[in-house]
Order: sequence, then structure tokens, then C-alpha cells
Amino acid sequence: MPSSQITDRLPPLRLPDLSGTTAVVTGASAGIGRATATALAHAGAEVILAVRNPVKAAAVADAIVAAMPTAQVRVEEVELGSLASIETFAERIGTSRVHLLINNAGLSSADANDLTADGFDLQVGVNFLGAYALTCRLWPALVSGSGRVVMLGSMMATRGRITPELGRPTGSTVTSYSDSKLAAVVFAQELRRRAQASGSPVSAVAAHPGWAQTDIFATNGPPAPVTWVARAMRWIQSPTDGSQPVLLAATAVDPAPYYGPVRHGGLSGAAGPVKLPAGAEVAGVGPIVVESAAHLTGCLLPL
Repeated sequence: MPSSQITDRLPPLRLPDLSGTTAVVTGASAGIGRATATALAHAGAEVILAVRNPVKAAAVADAIVAAMPTAQVRVEEVELGSLASIETFAERIGTSRVHLLINNAGLSSADANDLTADGFDLQVGVNFLGAYALTCRLWPALVSGSGRVVMLGSMMATRGRITPELGRPTGSTVTSYSDSKLAAVVFAQELRRRAQASGSPVSAVAAHPGWAQTDIFATNGPPAPVTWVARAMRWIQSPTDGSQPVLLAATAVDPAPYYGPVRHGGLSGAAGPVKLPAGAEVAGVGPIVVESAAHLTGCLLPL
């Protein structure tokens, strides 16, 4: 069922005027990323579509500008499964101010044995380690912009586990996806804690879209019997509705640690603060995630 068949049900989220800000949105050529980038551009932000497929993203940029001719949008190529590509992307951005970094890009349909260019489990490598490396490489620009980092979690994060073996193939696509999303949520909380403790102007928040009809949804809906899934179909959200927790996380004046839909068990509904996955509140997981990511990516956050 293509996402175009799911209609928007929620009233549009009213965003503040973002004129003069720069937002980097990964995975912005489809789904939640496209909806997020569109909303930020319409609110006045200059939006950088950080994507693997620049041709596809160019069509998204054209659509945004067609709807709002004053929108400022540009496309930059980056492969989050390659640390070299991430470093090159960050060099192109340079020390320009980045006010928002939306680490949205993700994979859920990789083969259990697929690896990144650097030898990491593909899902963990793209969904978390790539996002960590991008955040680390853009750190000077984030500091200059007093920026906010938004990490994309998932309902599947509740099934994840944090271990020192982060990045090694698990032999299961569901396990790798769940672990990667829990790591993303944990990273946001640890980054938030370290930034506050050090007096850094950078903030960090996590958000999950609930159950939204996106490319990822096609292969990774919530774990449940087929009958339950069929019953829940009426709660599937459009990408636009699913982007609301992300947008709230990006723009809230005093953000909560984690945002998501607040109805139907977190599947859908208006966005608001939600409870962190239990695995994100286990003592000691924050340092494990950050130190493992720093070791694997070769990039140490100055916090």
C-alpha cells in the first residue's frame, strides 16, 4: 500500500519562524525525511537535503520550491554507510552554522549479513553509527549555530539491546534494526546530558514517528500477529503526520527527551512527550554507546 493512499489526519503543526536557520535533514528524499524537510523549508529554514540519491532528492527540492518559491533548499550527497563519504560531506558543509541536524535516514530491509563500507552491520552502521559520525563531523558547525540534534528512534527500540559488540552483525534484521534504534535514542540522551554538563550550546532530542506509511514501514512494522496488524491498519499515519514528533523535537523551546504519537499505544495521534524505551534508562548504557561509536568511527565528540 503506497504512502500516497494514506491521508493526513492531524491538523498541521504550527512551527515558529525559522528564517535565518540552516537545517540538515538526512534521508530527505522520501517518507518522514521528505515531510520534515518540506515543513522546515516552508517555515523559512534553509534546508540541506543530505541524501544517498541526489537525483531523487532534486525532484523533492523542486517540489518544495514549486509549492513555496521563496524556499531555500539544496541537495548534498552523503552515504551514511561510508565514514569517508560522511567526512567529505562535512568538509563541504564546512564551519557554516548548522542550527538543526535531523538524523532521519535509516534502513530496515537489509540482509542480516550485509555490511557497510567500513565493515559494520549495515543497519546499525547507517541508522546509528553513520548518524553519530555525521553529528561528530558537523560538531563545529553545530556549536556555531547553537544547534539541536534530533535522533530518530522507533517503536522497535523497545526490543533493542545495548552491548559492547555494537556494530557487529546480529544475524537478524529485526534485532539489528531494534538495536540501532535503541542506540540512537540512548545517544540523544547521553549527548544531551554531556552537553548540559559541559555548558555546550548544542542540545539533543529523540523522536519516533509511530507507525507511519513509509518505505521502512513496508518491511518493519511493529511486531505483531497478522490479525493484529490488520486491525491496526486504521491507525497507520501518513509521512506528514508521522513527521510531527520530529518537528516538535526540532522546534520545541524547552524540549522533552523523547517525542512520539501519544495515542493508540504510540502508533498514531498528536505528537507529544513520550516515555523512553526501558533499555534507554539502564544505568551505564549512555557511555557504552558513545564510547563504542567513537572507537568504531574514529571520531571523538569533544564532550
